[in-house]
Amino acid sequence: MNPFLLQPVPTGDATARYERLSHGGTTWHDLMPTPANGTDNTIGAAFTWPAFNGESFVSFGDPAKLEFATDFSVVAWYRQSVDPPTQGNERIVSRDSITGTRCFLLAQTDDTGLAQSFVFNGLAPHGYTNPQASGAYNTGTYHMAVLVLDASNSNAYYYVDGIVRSTKIGQGLPVSSWGSINTEAGRHQLGGNTDDYFTGDIDTVRFYGRALSADEILRDYHAGKPAHP
Repeated sequence: MNPFLLQPVPTGDATARYERLSHGGTTWHDLMPTPANGTDNTIGAAFTWPAFNGESFVSFGDPAKLEFATDFSVVAWYRQSVDPPTQGNERIVSRDSITGTRCFLLAQTDDTGLAQSFVFNGLAPHGYTNPQASGAYNTGTYHMAVLVLDASNSNAYYYVDGIVRSTKIGQGLPVSSWGSINTEAGRHQLGGNTDDYFTGDIDTVRFYGRALSADEILRDYHAGKPAHP
């Protein structure tokens, strides 16, 4: 039985929820009921969903509803299928060009297996904060990564598999500039660095215009785990 035929119902007020339009296609679409809030102009690459082959990616475009003024949360299920001995940070989902217009990224580090997250802002050294999950997640099984920025306390939180793995106190906000770049899954856009293309599976990607709570994240993890072996 294909485990992706039955998707769990996630926390319901997502700003955007990107999945394939059908299980027979390769183009991802925003399945939330308010497409007028942003252009649904995803670009499907040549791969079989949800697999990324180290050269493919999906662009969600630059809809206005993904430019968050304060709080936001990013959720993605991923499974890294190979672990090459390089120092690439394989992008799971990001808004991360090399032109200086960088907002956030979720990534998997090849040589250590660490799950990583960066938030680009003006508060931390070098213009970013890096809540990073310790321990290896290149296990060949699915993991749920969540980045949360909370405007109420300016903290950045990084969860993996329903548990907060890292917190950056007072360094979460604001993001310096959303800019006119795309949000993508599977690559470091404009970078030309093939080490940063993801190899493995990336399932549903969700965005929220608020900070998800620890209880919501843990509930969503347990709800989604049966469909993500």
